[in-house]
Amino acid sequence: MKNSTVQGFLQTSFAHYQKNHGLPLYQIKAAEQLMRCRTEALGGHSVYCEDGHLNGVWYNSCRHRSCPQCSALKSEQWQQRVEALLLKGKHHHWVFTLPHDLHNIWRFNRAFCQQLLFTSVRETIQKLSLDPRYLGATPGVILALHTWARNQTFHPHIHCVISHGGLGSTGEWQTPKRASFLPAKVMMMIFRGKYLAGIKKAIAADELVIPTNEREQGLLNLCNKLGRQDWVVYCAKPYEHGQGVAKYLARYIRGGAIKNSQLLHLGNEHIKLRYKSHQTQKTEYLRLTHAQFMQRFLSHIAIPKKSQYQMVGLYHGKCRRKLNQAREALGQIALNEVKVLDWQSFVNRQGEFVCCKQCGKTLNQLRPIEKGMNITEFSGSYVH
Repeated sequence: MKNSTVQGFLQTSFAHYQKNHGLPLYQIKAAEQLMRCRTEALGGHSVYCEDGHLNGVWYNSCRHRSCPQCSALKSEQWQQRVEALLLKGKHHHWVFTLPHDLHNIWRFNRAFCQQLLFTSVRETIQKLSLDPRYLGATPGVILALHTWARNQTFHPHIHCVISHGGLGSTGEWQTPKRASFLPAKVMMMIFRGKYLAGIKKAIAADELVIPTNEREQGLLNLCNKLGRQDWVVYCAKPYEHGQGVAKYLARYIRGGAIKNSQLLHLGNEHIKLRYKSHQTQKTEYLRLTHAQFMQRFLSHIAIPKKSQYQMVGLYHGKCRRKLNQAREALGQIALNEVKVLDWQSFVNRQGEFVCCKQCGKTLNQLRPIEKGMNITEFSGSYVH
């Protein structure tokens, strides 16, 4: 196949896969959106300068969170907003991972388990941060959900970015009592207890869908077993500032689990992709059948109306006054309104100049083109 992209793969293989597999509606709708992205099915837009000179016509983007070909602007906008919030100084990066034995429950209760994972991590961080033995204050926290490992297998986990310090109840800046801030073992135990308690409560209230070939008592026994085992809470080396990890997270907030640049070959029966291994830190290669890759890709489609990230503590939208108190204590200016990156500035950052080819004035007018109209694309690429 010539079109070695996620869209090309879906256009070739999704209809056949759908006939042979029961899929949730949101995955079907997402695949349909991705297949129509930047095609005549979504219509298009023409771009004009302030004097009315036509400078190009392009098909519209689908704007789906899991689309790898139209999320660049949204990712950079998210990164810019986060970087504007960040407090000066060191930030910790922790990763909370669910045991493999709980994956089947997730597959049958995606929205519930996603929310429970966020809640368990958030409440664990809040509980320990307010403990005077560790900090006794409210830090700034960002939580970001990933459901995949680098080889695209199902691997739900949350990345946590937390400021090294927080604002105390009387408005003073507090620094952690420990160099590592919070103890990993204690974090793991509280996180584990909160997540398993949430599963048990849902079972008792008959609010959990029991997976096929499973029984309620079997799930309770599994929870009891996992409650005696260690879970993975990875504490990475602290960053001297938060920008690095914000940039890392921005790549995954939008655009889905697989980027087009990772697909090396789409054959009639197999696909080949590359990824950087966490274990070896080297580029490795994976060969999958169309069905195997489709199953992995669809399992990571973002759930509608469920956020992939949460801003907590001083970084929460309702804590702007406290955030500015903390910024003042750290010698930073107050944060008011965060300017949103516009598409013209984004294109300029990519090394292209957003100006009229005829008169040199700014391109600032977009006019819609009807759906289904076959348009000729000009050279260049503007992302809206």
